[in-house]
Amino acid sequence: MTKTEMSTVTGAYLALIGNYLESDLDQDHDLDPNLRLKDLDQDLEQDIETRFRDLARKYGIELDDVELSSIERNMVWFENNLDTIRYPAAYIRKMVRDCGVRKRIGFQPSKQPPKEEEETETTEIYGYKVEDLDAMFPYFDYSTYTAILDHLPASSRILFRSFEDVRSSRPKLRVFLAEGKKRGVV
Repeated sequence: MTKTEMSTVTGAYLALIGNYLESDLDQDHDLDPNLRLKDLDQDLEQDIETRFRDLARKYGIELDDVELSSIERNMVWFENNLDTIRYPAAYIRKMVRDCGVRKRIGFQPSKQPPKEEEETETTEIYGYKVEDLDAMFPYFDYSTYTAILDHLPASSRILFRSFEDVRSSRPKLRVFLAEGKKRGVV
């Protein structure tokens, strides 16, 4: 084998190895230096946001719902020059005043509804005592139902569609009878 043939074969062999190493088919993405740098940038970006939110919280400013990605350079500068800033809280407010609302992705814990006060027992409906309305229950029949229903506006009739529906629900029956008293039917 001559020197030129040897160099051609060696070049071809090295090119083959290079192609094999560059292909994505058999390469582990965790070992790819380009991908690791991208991941590192994302980690640093998330880290700077976390540190900045913690700093803001230290100065009494809550930024959990503020999108900070547009002021990344400002956050880095702020963190590096914190000791030279006279009024950090005012500076933070000025930095984030034009930022938008943070979009939440994925599962988020639901906000707890405010605790309701203890339910007070209803004693009157339309100014009529509940005891008086309850006393009318034994006298409620289909003819009473139709008489009251005829005097109700169409928007209220939707709530009291059937005799059995009204009769089976104590709260509905109370309101229905109060409507009848209010309109002078009962």
